[in-house]
Amino acid sequence: MTDEWAKRVCQVGQGAACCRYLLLAAHDGWRCGKLTDFKAYFDRRVTEGTITAQGDNCPGYPTE
Repeated sequence: MTDEWAKRVCQVGQGAACCRYLLLAAHDGWRCGKLTDFKAYFDRRVTEGTITAQGDNCPGYPTE
């Protein structure tokens, strides 16, 4: 995932508008967790109110 995609679509740094599924890997950069096993974890965190990023901004990064 490009930095441009993370800024424009995922809205990185925009608080609650930021996509809840956005991941940052130490060696790979930005990743999308929406189409992975992480989805349920982040959905639960939003429901519990324990995560700032709450957006669900797209159907998932095209190559994930």
